[in-house]
Amino acid sequence: MGNIAEKLLPKNQTIEFNKPTLSKEELVTVLDCLVDDMLSSGLIKDRFEKDFKSTFKLRNVIAVNSLTSAYHLALIALGITDNDPVLLSTYAPHAALDAILMLRAKPILVDLAKSSFHMDVEEFNHRVEEFSPKAILIDHAFGCLFDLKKYNTKDIPVIEDYSEAIGADSEDITVGKQGTVSICGMLPNHVITTGNGAIMITPNDTLAENIRSLKVGNNEKREADKPKYDYNLLDFQAAIGIEQISKLGVIIERKKKIAQIYLQSVLAASYETFFKHASQDQFNRFPIIISKPYEEVERYFKSLQIGTERTISSPLHRILKANNGDFANAERLYQRGHCIPIYPNLTKDNVNRIANSIKGIY
Repeated sequence: MGNIAEKLLPKNQTIEFNKPTLSKEELVTVLDCLVDDMLSSGLIKDRFEKDFKSTFKLRNVIAVNSLTSAYHLALIALGITDNDPVLLSTYAPHAALDAILMLRAKPILVDLAKSSFHMDVEEFNHRVEEFSPKAILIDHAFGCLFDLKKYNTKDIPVIEDYSEAIGADSEDITVGKQGTVSICGMLPNHVITTGNGAIMITPNDTLAENIRSLKVGNNEKREADKPKYDYNLLDFQAAIGIEQISKLGVIIERKKKIAQIYLQSVLAASYETFFKHASQDQFNRFPIIISKPYEEVERYFKSLQIGTERTISSPLHRILKANNGDFANAERLYQRGHCIPIYPNLTKDNVNRIANSIKGIY
């Protein structure tokens, strides 16, 4: 794994659910920023944006301090306001819902398709017809690639969240370039991390300038009735991001190798996972769906000292107190899904231990 530190754990020690893939290089870059008193947003942030832009051959790149900030700015730039309907999956990130609620817009939720991490196509198209949304939010849940071409968006502006699929290699799906605005979050559970933060991308120069003008420190001309948002990524965070981009290929390759081992175990145990394209999916997280009570399976993994998590802390329909029966497929994933560890710093012994635990679920 090159210079990515692999922290060895005793075989009987608890395997943590998630660990960011950080190394000495990230530590050094942060210390350099602190030594040079680079605690604001400036030259390093600018360099990070340029590196991101050149690495992925993008037109406009804007770094912000959180995923919620990115969604908020994107929705404002697209003109979303009070009571405007915004379409999204009930499994969309909570940050997306928070941004919608901040603008007093109206979230329109879509259930997942059966045995899928993504929105049901028929229900999606029906809700587009019924509600005429002002914006559509899509995401590559768990690193399973979302193909927008399958859905009838009717030229409605799309916000694409590819936090879990950055660096994906697909001939059919242009990951990170499907949206009017695309967003790559950089939280600890995303493919790359700066601790917190996100990158915003758009091919539209006017839209990009509009987004930049909303932030403090960009185009300081103020209008009396329009706020500026202190959403800038800090330089020491950007320094981590620069190092993370340089390791992206290694991170993706390692996760895919681990995923192949897990897929074999899932198949052998006759359980489910909804990944269908092993050659192109990113496997940022790895859910398995087991037709046993959630608490029973959770106790099983805990007895083996293997950290797991729910597929989501709460689907959006539960937060909004909608009828669970209207979201049957999402409910099944929520009630039966367990995410198992799949981070690059897992040792070979730990990967095998987790794979064997899948086969041994009673």
